[in-house]
Amino acid sequence: MAVSVVSTPAVRYPDSGDSYSPSDPYPEYPFDHLSSKPNPVYEMVRRTFVQLGLDAARFGTPAWNPLGGFIAAGSSVFILCNFVYHRRFQESKRQFDAKCIHGSVLRALCDYALIAVGPEGRVRFGNSALQSCLWEQVLSDTGAAVVLDFYDKRRAPVSAKDLRFFVTERTFLGRVTSVEQRDDSSDAIEVPFGDESLLGEVQGTGGRPARFRISDYKPERIEAFHSGSLHRYVIHRAVLESDVVISLSKLKTHEKVGVTCGLKGFVGMVGHKDCLAHHRFGSAAIGGDEYPERLRFLHVVSAYQDWVCGRDAGAFLQGPAQILGRTLHRTLRRLGANMAGAWWGNDTAWRMTLDLARIAHYAGADGAMRPEMQRRHLSLIDGIVGGEGDGPLSPDPVGSGVLVFSDDVVAGDRVAARLMGLDPQAIPLIREAIRPMPHPLTRMGASPVDVVWNGNSRKETELTPVLGRAFRPPSGWRRHFTPGRR
Repeated sequence: MAVSVVSTPAVRYPDSGDSYSPSDPYPEYPFDHLSSKPNPVYEMVRRTFVQLGLDAARFGTPAWNPLGGFIAAGSSVFILCNFVYHRRFQESKRQFDAKCIHGSVLRALCDYALIAVGPEGRVRFGNSALQSCLWEQVLSDTGAAVVLDFYDKRRAPVSAKDLRFFVTERTFLGRVTSVEQRDDSSDAIEVPFGDESLLGEVQGTGGRPARFRISDYKPERIEAFHSGSLHRYVIHRAVLESDVVISLSKLKTHEKVGVTCGLKGFVGMVGHKDCLAHHRFGSAAIGGDEYPERLRFLHVVSAYQDWVCGRDAGAFLQGPAQILGRTLHRTLRRLGANMAGAWWGNDTAWRMTLDLARIAHYAGADGAMRPEMQRRHLSLIDGIVGGEGDGPLSPDPVGSGVLVFSDDVVAGDRVAARLMGLDPQAIPLIREAIRPMPHPLTRMGASPVDVVWNGNSRKETELTPVLGRAFRPPSGWRRHFTPGRR
């Protein structure tokens, strides 16, 4: 096992004018359409496979199939993309590129997945974005709509899938104007995770159950999914029926778990987001991890948020109550208050994420956990434009110019953290992923993984930050990543 890193510091995403097709007629390229302008991103994706020696015997011939060792002919592949939210009106294009994956990376990955699955297989991509994300807009903003149009015109078996069962529309001020509850009777697969859930390791105060929360959802709903030794997740059938899942994520920071790369991407397969435990209500003094103890005055704000989210949509003055809640949250964030679990002391979100990673690897199409892996997992991290600061929704863009590919999602994330200049041992999401549990996530253990960087072999511990400095952490993590301070 090795991780492939391709770094080109000055690289830029190509525009969508030529459907992100390659500019060179590679022997294995399955289509007759080429870009009239250079497409360095397609070449970078290709090099991540080449330098690992994938299908080396046939490299340079039309039969070259670099992903064929992971993806069998006739397979169903699902690409979990980071489509967290559409482009907001105040965002520049570069700011948006730091937030979501780019269509040029998706197009190249889909081409090689199509080569592997052959004419009898299929490739789908998508995820479960935030509940108020505009799906068609995020496809357009990322360039994924251009990719879809390219394949549709050629009748290639590629499609996009919105995995959400619950969608809302909000005004800019935060008032919910519509709620769409989609029929989930055939696509919602419940996975009872039970005692193996890492959430079972945390308890509330005084022997009471932990009060798990996710912003903007009814508290009783999430507590119904997670209570005592009961822990349930609702996964979209499209993922669990796939033979191979590829995590196509961004190289960026995350306010709740530190970084959001391949592992965090598994949150995107959840259809009902009210089963996602993001934090626990309140401060540590009352069994929570929502904010540091020094900010315990925020308890009244948390209680108000619980009250608003627990009310029915048509309740008296519910619209103004929602607007007030959003305004309070935005104002306190601007004043530097880390709310809703957005800090290094969040001991919930990483546990939920690793639960989902194990489900992605070991749950059958019926939702039952099996002792053996049910599908292969690959990871491609898009760091052409990376994101630092307050990700995942508002990262500041950095020209990191890097792609990371691995057939081990944990190894890929650990290398990505080092490329960001962040210690993976200081990030519970990555550090705890190597636990030798009944359903292990990685083959590497604690040993440093081998890395091929621009054709040269290196040990993981020899890696240096791609920016020449560390990515700036989210505001709630800066003390954590500052030596000698917690």
